[in-house]
Amino acid sequence: MENGIIVNDASREEEIANERKRRRKNHIKRVARDTIGGWLFVLPAVILMAIFTFYPIVNSFVAAFLEHFEQGVIGQNTKIGFDNFRAVILNETGSTGMQFLRALDNTLFFAIVSVPISTFLALLIAVALNSIKPLQKLYQTVLFLPYLTNALSMGAVFATFFDVIGTKRMRDNGTASYGLVNDIIMAFGGHWQDWLSTGNTWGNRLVVVIYSIWSGLPFKILILFSALQNVNKQYYDAAKVDGASKATTLFKVTVPLISPMLSYLIVTGMMGGLKAYSSIVGIWDAKMNSGEMGTMVGYVYACIQNNQTGYAAAGSLMLFGIIMIFTAINMYVSKKKVHY
Repeated sequence: MENGIIVNDASREEEIANERKRRRKNHIKRVARDTIGGWLFVLPAVILMAIFTFYPIVNSFVAAFLEHFEQGVIGQNTKIGFDNFRAVILNETGSTGMQFLRALDNTLFFAIVSVPISTFLALLIAVALNSIKPLQKLYQTVLFLPYLTNALSMGAVFATFFDVIGTKRMRDNGTASYGLVNDIIMAFGGHWQDWLSTGNTWGNRLVVVIYSIWSGLPFKILILFSALQNVNKQYYDAAKVDGASKATTLFKVTVPLISPMLSYLIVTGMMGGLKAYSSIVGIWDAKMNSGEMGTMVGYVYACIQNNQTGYAAAGSLMLFGIIMIFTAINMYVSKKKVHY
């Protein structure tokens, strides 16, 4: 009985069942409305990604296994196989202007050398910046400015530090322009070097590594400085009480606490290092010092310019595989070394 009215159990159960159905229907409508609304919001981005990201990836994967896939056109001689990969590795692609194995060697060298050094230097600078209170914002701005500069422009300016300008006679009689780096070397009694000349492989590589380290510092400093701002100061107080030195505090306290950011910078830095291209073009040009300083991305572009679509796809697919391998290694190591 409810409010003086006798209620039948069957009708009561039916009423409850109907109410549940109504609520379930309203819930389904609300979820459907929110889902449709969400898809409408992301639909433009999905369409653009499908056209400019997913389709090129799938197309490149297919083209890599199509032999004689010249100029992106399937002909009578086109067939499925691994001939593109064999030709790329054995340098049987014709006149691309550079060799694949040399490009691979350069790319791995730039990434493996520059990324750890730039990350370590960024850590030291971020720690020093974190301990400076006066003019801290000004230092942050100055350190971050190179990151806002166009890579090609920055590479062209950076090349002037190493470039030797002048004829052979001017170089012999000392009237040539030797660049800032050579001026410093000669000021200390050393002999100038033609850093950017063809044939000076290690000189070329040194220039690229220095440029990569310098250009990669601003972003890494900003990320690590932000991470240091969130570290609980009680850890440092405890380290002082225990009599820990600054080096011990850095490697035993600071590094473990910001290890997630360090892992992130190493992973993204390796990805960027393995895709190096703009810096090389900025220092030399699209020919990449007659192909001596060619990278994997530069090799792919050279194949595309020669209408060798299959070779370009094979090279890009191998670059993708190398990036995935390095990323997997970094993620595996981070599971053991990174403290979240």
